Amino acid sequence: MSLLKCACFFGSVFFINSVALADEQRKASDWYWGYGALYSDFTDFTTADAEASALTITKQEQKPVGASIFTGRRINKNMNFELSIEAHGKQETIGTLSGATLKSTAETFGLYPSFIMKPENEIMGLTPYLRLGYGIGRSESKTIKTNAVGVFSNPNNTSNTEIGSHFIYGVGVDYNLSNNTAIRLDYKVNKNGQVDYIDNIDNGYIRRDWRTVGIYLKHSFGEDEQQAEADIPAGYSIGMFVGNSSTDARMSGGSYSGNIYNLTTGAVVTTVSGSMTDDKNDVAKKLVLFKEIGNHFSLQSGLTHFGEFKSRSANLGITGGGNALTGAATRSVLSLEASIGYPISLGDSFKLVPSVGAGMFYVDDEIYNNLEFDGVGGSDRGPKSSSTRVNLIAGLMATFAINEDLDFAIRYDYANDVGHTSGLGKGSLTTATIGFISKF
Repeated sequence: MSLLKCACFFGSVFFINSVALADEQRKASDWYWGYGALYSDFTDFTTADAEASALTITKQEQKPVGASIFTGRRINKNMNFELSIEAHGKQETIGTLSGATLKSTAETFGLYPSFIMKPENEIMGLTPYLRLGYGIGRSESKTIKTNAVGVFSNPNNTSNTEIGSHFIYGVGVDYNLSNNTAIRLDYKVNKNGQVDYIDNIDNGYIRRDWRTVGIYLKHSFGEDEQQAEADIPAGYSIGMFVGNSSTDARMSGGSYSGNIYNLTTGAVVTTVSGSMTDDKNDVAKKLVLFKEIGNHFSLQSGLTHFGEFKSRSANLGITGGGNALTGAATRSVLSLEASIGYPISLGDSFKLVPSVGAGMFYVDDEIYNNLEFDGVGGSDRGPKSSSTRVNLIAGLMATFAINEDLDFAIRYDYANDVGHTSGLGKGSLTTATIGFISKF
């Protein structure tokens, strides 16, 4: 229901702001770009979130200054489309336990498509705006351990890369320094920007927002030498879609069993087992670039994050030998896709677009065996397996032209046998999404 409400909200805001489009030619000044620095706030995160509550923290600091570069285009007097690339600084934590030392660092990067809603005219020289969109991000973490044998269940140094997606919202204001240059102050919330689905502390689900504050310079393009060329329709467009994703991969296999170890001796204390439950649906976020090819075909190039598909032990935990153990598995999927579409006109405003092509699917599977030991504390994750494979894809999209520059669209996409047998198995992957397509 929350996804439906979000979709309806997006739809109503975009529609209301789009119908006010004036009949004017495309101009080079509709395009702009910018760059600047941003400050990332991760203060909502705790050592318990990282399953490090047993450590004595000797250092915990943020190096929160990052950078961003963005480009955008005016859709109408009240709405812009923007696409940015951001780096969010670094976090560093050092802790000790029973003579062992653990140093952990983490960095995040992201691609952020969004729509900006703004008033037609300046207010006291300022242009305030509201931002709605989503981010597809990559996090890189490293852990260095010393004197860790017999203290940590895994005494080796580790590194981990994860890809995820989340919704964003925010506000900002532009102030024109000249005809072609403005200074921007931007505030953005990354909703559930960090999610740990498998953790004993918060019943298996930790969700945290984090925020960025940025200051940027924004530059518009001139209207002289580019004017004639810019007035010619470019024949391409970009769409943002959000909706439901589903996999029929086996995920858990129906049951879980695992060992509880004595961390000092490495001996198995007991073995516990239990049933598993699957959640094979999540929220997909899709960014698609469309290019007209001749009079009959279109090229579609897309980037899609299908979310996290999860399975876990029943009742959020399995007990045995006096210790708590949570068994679970997650699958994360990201794809780069290319396909050929054949638009079929069903009237002045409606089109049906079947498509077929191929996608490169990055699948990240992880089976968790998270342990929380009385008096010691600890965590064991693995095994983890990743694969990158090419799979056949097919889709069907219906579009409705709101005006000459904006379409509303509904699409269904199918990918065959995504995944790998060494992880959580192969299975078809489907998405049903709604979105808006901005024409250039």
